[in-house]
Amino acid sequence: MRSQRLFPRVLILFGILTVTVSVSAQVQIGLVSYLEGTVEIVRQGALLNASMISYGDPVFMHDVVQTGSDSYAEVELTGQSGAGSTIRVNENSAYYVEVDPLPTGSNDSGDTKIRLLGGSVEIAVQQLRPGARFSVQTNTAVLGVRGTTFDVLTAPDETTLLGVREGKVLLVAQGGTVEAAAGTAAEAQASGEPTVKPVPDGDFVGFYEDWEATRLAVFRSGASTFVVAYARRYQDTVDDFNAAYRDLAQYRAKIQDAVRTPPSMGELALLKMETGPALIRMRSILPLFENVVYRLRELERLHRQGIGMTTIDGRPSSDFFRAFSAQQQRLTVELSAVRYIFDLYRRLDEQSFGGMPGSNVPSSNVPQGAGSLGGVQF
Repeated sequence: MRSQRLFPRVLILFGILTVTVSVSAQVQIGLVSYLEGTVEIVRQGALLNASMISYGDPVFMHDVVQTGSDSYAEVELTGQSGAGSTIRVNENSAYYVEVDPLPTGSNDSGDTKIRLLGGSVEIAVQQLRPGARFSVQTNTAVLGVRGTTFDVLTAPDETTLLGVREGKVLLVAQGGTVEAAAGTAAEAQASGEPTVKPVPDGDFVGFYEDWEATRLAVFRSGASTFVVAYARRYQDTVDDFNAAYRDLAQYRAKIQDAVRTPPSMGELALLKMETGPALIRMRSILPLFENVVYRLRELERLHRQGIGMTTIDGRPSSDFFRAFSAQQQRLTVELSAVRYIFDLYRRLDEQSFGGMPGSNVPSSNVPQGAGSLGGVQF
């Protein structure tokens, strides 16, 4: 969060290489409007680097936009519920957008959810249409907004900070619910009640720098505990994910073909029966494993700085991160492919009015009480 000016308008463009990823079945949610440094998009099980991304390129639902050090990307949302809003992802961050499907004939304008997998984002939300909802999810909080400008930061110790520059935002966490107005910041830790405090003199940049330094100091004191805990979660879940992915991936082409060329109702029923068990199995694994992978990406970056060095099952933590690093890109790409397959199922569900098992991508680690956001009115 180094820049005092929100959303600078200098455009740095990278390349004109044509992306050869199928997008015929995806929902476009925005356009790339700013790029700087090492920016990647993970889409449908493919990794697009900066040389493959240009100003004006489409961004689709469940595309993971991720950045490296001293890198930034801005996406202007164009979907019905979030049109005119802008998301700027800061360095060492990652997020994707999910748009809930609307029933036929609904007067609702849609539900846009940003899943912040790590790091920080700056968001400017235009005044939403009646019935539209806009929220941001982290590991420790869900933020429900109307028309406003705000920032969301996450710390290595999993604390979430919300800074509101304009308007107001409702924060829902495990420990309670608070509303933050313009000129204030709200903090939600993994436990305890969220708190709200004023930002002195409106200096958000200075406030964020102090907050990040404090949270990093807190994290350092217990970093080895985080590293061991997440390493063991990874070891406990990676084999299950790999097996579930192999099971589900074998049906990708069939599901994709069914979306492009709708089968008869009888053929669709057979497809549901054939693929349902694999989908349900992955649905039970995806939220936890997605969180583990992206938390380990952040812990690995800090580990390279000498933070959190320890032993895991009698071996240096550097051995674990070396092995994880070798698998990390494959895993993020496969998680992307899973979200794409889930989205294909959702489309089949819309075609067949069906009740397909697990047709919506489950949200990851949403705090208790988040369901109340659907009725938020500001």
